[in-house]
Amino acid sequence: MRLNLTLGAQDLEHTLLFYREILNLRPVLHHEGTGLQFLLVDFDNLRVVFVPLEQLQQQHPALLQGFDRHHLGTGVQLEMNCPDLEPMMQALERHDWPVAYELEDDEHRRRELWINDPDGYLIVLNEEPGDL
Repeated sequence: MRLNLTLGAQDLEHTLLFYREILNLRPVLHHEGTGLQFLLVDFDNLRVVFVPLEQLQQQHPALLQGFDRHHLGTGVQLEMNCPDLEPMMQALERHDWPVAYELEDDEHRRRELWINDPDGYLIVLNEEPGDL
């Protein structure tokens, strides 16, 4: 069974560049003949589907009523294990992308980077001994 997580996005192209260029993932941008578009980011048992916010609001107006009162990424955290955070740090620096929080726990040999994607979703990148 695969879990699909649908998230709103302000700008799919910006989201595509972030997940491809900074996180080094392989997102796929889809355009359907009906005018609908979405971005897929696949993991082993998780598919994150980014849909333009205006498209979500058109599809589900009652559900998303007043949605614009909050920042888009509020309360959502995506946590990813990374074997080596150095390439991520280099990509963040190359794209001048801010790091919200950095943790280096030498005792437990754990390192974390907290960053926000273009829509404010919190991305926590973990490097642990088990990842190596």
